[in-house]
Amino acid sequence: MTTPHETSADFGGDRQPALYVTLATFLLLNNLAVAARIIAHYRAYYRTGRRVFLEDVFVLLSGVCVNIIIGNLLASTHYGLGLHSWRVNAEDPHKPRNLSNVFMHVWLCMVFVGPTFTFIKLSLLFFYRRLFLVNQKWLRIAWWANMVYIVLWFFGATGFYIFQCWPVQWYWTRYYQQYHVGPPIAEKGQCNATTVEHVALPLIFGLISDVALLLLPLAAISKLQISLKRKLGLAAIFSVGVLACLLELARIIELEVDTDDQGDASCKRVPNDVRNCDLRPTNDDDLDGVAVFLILSVAEEVCAIICGSLPVVIPQIVREYNRKRSSQKADHSHSTSLGAVPPSRSMIRGFQKLGEGSGDQTYESQNPASELTDWACGSIPMNTVVADTTPQTEDPGDAQIIVKREYEVTVGGSDMHAV
Repeated sequence: MTTPHETSADFGGDRQPALYVTLATFLLLNNLAVAARIIAHYRAYYRTGRRVFLEDVFVLLSGVCVNIIIGNLLASTHYGLGLHSWRVNAEDPHKPRNLSNVFMHVWLCMVFVGPTFTFIKLSLLFFYRRLFLVNQKWLRIAWWANMVYIVLWFFGATGFYIFQCWPVQWYWTRYYQQYHVGPPIAEKGQCNATTVEHVALPLIFGLISDVALLLLPLAAISKLQISLKRKLGLAAIFSVGVLACLLELARIIELEVDTDDQGDASCKRVPNDVRNCDLRPTNDDDLDGVAVFLILSVAEEVCAIICGSLPVVIPQIVREYNRKRSSQKADHSHSTSLGAVPPSRSMIRGFQKLGEGSGDQTYESQNPASELTDWACGSIPMNTVVADTTPQTEDPGDAQIIVKREYEVTVGGSDMHAV
């Protein structure tokens, strides 16, 4: 027998396949970004016994939180996220059990939003501190201002998401009362804070923090004593964070325009289709509409992790490429010197860490801002003179003693000695 729901044009509307594919993609990208960052720092630092950077710890924690959020969204999709709420109830023999489970997992996702973005932003702050905070007072003040703001935002946003309903479990058990079924825990409660205006407040304050974090490295790069071309290249890498800001703005717009927390949005989109409106209870949340908002939330979290990892991964890729290219050129020069061509001489200047042997012809940046300077300069090829200064740092763990040496290299032979 055909039910009234099956005769509705919207009954077949199903975003669940798209949700499964999108969430699985984000899960893969999130773990790849975290793994790529750790591998890049391992090859540059950790395999030589260097201590683990605090920013990498925060990246790992944020990646774990994103995995938890995606896992809860997958569970929520299993129970009906992506469908109209009245369809979920129509297909649930124990209604509103599935509807309640959907919002229980949605609530868990929101609770982990605060820790996720806090860990991401802390990883960026400590990364910037290691790279840029030398003896510039204004940068130190801006860094601490961002730190205080992020901590305050964490407590405010997390507290709001946890206690937006009272008692807390009323966020997902309230549907039992709507269907006149005894709730498993609480009999009465309120969710007055779940309006669109209230939910948008943590997002707006989070966007302010995103913009501040975006401007911090750009302001520091503008003070570096490097060529304009290299400044633009570095600024392009750090500016990818603007994507996270745009996604945050998209979440706010989606929340204000297309997310209805008090009724099924299908009734508003098709006002003359009274069948859809009559088949749902009043104040029933629209799972179909809220799915877009939740997907944008995950997209922003994954994008923030990727944007925070690129300034680490890209310099390491460039260093590996330059190292491989230098090795190939050295092999080619050695094979050419075996012929009748007389040996030629060239001079190379570079920085070598004190205590290392003088026979290493490969330039390796060992200063605290190695990701930054190596990306800007790369490996130093022959016949290239590079002038640089060693920055001071407040962190004794990053301080390195570096001595400048000159080497006279004979291309046609193995003679190499310090001048």
